[in-house]
Formats: sequence, structure tokens, C-alpha cells
Amino acid sequence: MKSSSAALLAPDLRLPAPSASAVAPKAGNFALWQQQAKNLLNDALLLPPADPALIAAATRLNPAGNTNFEQWRLLLWQPLDLYLYKPAKLRQGAINAVILLHDHGAEFRIGKDKWLPPGLSGQPELVSGWQQKYFDGVAIAELLRAQGYLVLLADAPGFGARGPIQYAEQQQLAANLQAQGVSLAGLMAREDEAAAAFLARQPGVTGIAAVGFSMGGFRAWQLAALSADVNAAVSVSWFNSLQFLREPNNNFSRGQTAFYMIHPGLYRQLDLPDIAALAAPKPLLLLHGEQDPLMPPAQVNMAFQQLKSHYQHCGVTAPELVIAKGQGHRFGDGLQQQMLHWLAQLQLPAAGCSN
Repeated sequence: MKSSSAALLAPDLRLPAPSASAVAPKAGNFALWQQQAKNLLNDALLLPPADPALIAAATRLNPAGNTNFEQWRLLLWQPLDLYLYKPAKLRQGAINAVILLHDHGAEFRIGKDKWLPPGLSGQPELVSGWQQKYFDGVAIAELLRAQGYLVLLADAPGFGARGPIQYAEQQQLAANLQAQGVSLAGLMAREDEAAAAFLARQPGVTGIAAVGFSMGGFRAWQLAALSADVNAAVSVSWFNSLQFLREPNNNFSRGQTAFYMIHPGLYRQLDLPDIAALAAPKPLLLLHGEQDPLMPPAQVNMAFQQLKSHYQHCGVTAPELVIAKGQGHRFGDGLQQQMLHWLAQLQLPAAGCSN
């Protein structure tokens, strides 16, 4: 069967120019552009930030005797369960807490469990197989906990304990949210923001990094842009420009997963590197595989140059991009070690941009 044309699948509509364009920062006024663009992002989420009082009223669900794995519930737009994986001793340093943001992978039976030791999951064989395929058999939550990081995890809507939905049911979930004036992407973004706010309230936390793989990589730099509680981000295998992703057979065309990442109307004014740049001056690390078919290095690098340019306008150290030879769409041992080294030596900049 012949595929449909690009004009049909990725149409460019003749639309009036946005009333308040924030497409490009004006020279010498990056801070103004950044604030305008943040306003656009917040409006496009279609939900307000979670009420801080609801985050403060989180309830612990599991017995207090389980000292290193705690389950907490936030009563937000719908109940959101958060899981704290606690080290024996909290490390000292600029960053000592990590929020892990899981991927999509068309595997809804597990979400947060993709990061955890298989023994902590009700589906240990499924988790173990997933980690062998994508993480070289490593439970990354345990890798971080062993280094003294406080780790927070949660299931995204439809995954794990919040599902599991079937692949085709993503459309129904997204459509029913849209009928209420909400987007699936906006709901997930606001929940990630609330989870970071909860983590920031934990005793001894000095700095938080968002770390994500695949769709979780998108979530990581988006959360750094959105949340004042997140100080840095590590994004693995998800960074590109909107133009590339919208082309037929590319990422946004692969089934219904794009519902988790499309904010209605926002991309008329901001490209994905623009959104990531809203995190400036926070440090960002982008880790990619040279053989990743979903995020080809040439296109990743083009988008990265746009992000780097924004950081230069901010007057701070540019984000870092690592392209790992021999790696595909995965978060293998070599990239894990890059992450650990980067987090351990991180020095956080002063707040705000210099120009």
C-alpha cells in the first residue's frame, strides 16, 4: 500500500501569525524572551500548577518500617503515587536527589518499575528483560541510590499501577482528556512538576536532577524548563527539532505516543530546542547513541546547535551533547557512567541569565 503524502500527514496550514510571537530572542534581551516563552509553555499545558497545599498534604501509604522504599500519595487532579528510594546515607554535593522519568516503549505494564531492582516489582521477569534490553541489565534507580542519591519515581498516566492501558487506548485516553479541555501531555508535565516539588520538600535535599530515557528524556529537559525545583537534567535518547519529528515515518508518526508530548498550539511559536532553552542557566546533559534510528545524530546535532545558541544568549556554559559510538536507542553502561560522573562533579550556576 502506498503511503500518504507528506502534505497530508504533516500539513503546513495557512494560519494567521500568533498574536504574541516568542519565536526568537532579541539580541541582548534573552531574559525577556525566556519569560515570554515560559508563559507560552505554561498556558499550553492547559492545567495550572498543582496546589502547593496538596503537595504538602501528601500521605504515606506503606508502613513506616520499610525504611528505604516509601510510597506516598498526592491527591491532585487524580491520585498520583510517588515512590522514594532512599540511600543508606544521603550524599553531599550540589545534586543529591534524582527524579527518574520513565520511557514509553509501547510497554504499559511497567512504568517506574523499569528503573527499579526487579525484586521490588510484581513483574520481576518483565522488568529484568527490559533492563537487559535497554540498560545493560542495570537497575538504574539502585545505581543512583548506591551513590547516595535520593531517588523519586512515579508511573505516568496509563502505565504500571495507573494502567496498564492497551496501545490503541492512548487515543481514547487523550480524547477524553481533550473533551475536558486538558491534554495528556499537559497532565503528565504538571504531574512531573508536582513530583519534583514533593522531592524538594524532603529532608536534606540540596539539589535535584531530572533524568529520563527516551520519552523520559523529553520529560527531563521539559521539567527542567518548567520547574524551579529542578536544578539540572540528563536526557537520554530524546532530543530533536519539531520539523524532523513531524515528517512521515519519524517519531511523531509512530502510532499514538505523540499524545504524551504534543502541547496544543505551543509548537506554532516554539520549537523543541526553544523549550529546552527555558531551563537556562541550568546545566543540561544530552546523551545519544550513534546508531539510534529514532533520533539520528545529524538531526540531534542540528537541534543541539539551536539550544546551544540560546544558552550563549543567556551568557552561561552551554549544555553538553555526547554521541556514543556503537549505541542505539538505549541507556547502556557507558552512558550510565557518563551520567554519574557528570552529576558528581556538577556545580550549579547562580539563578538567572546574565543578559
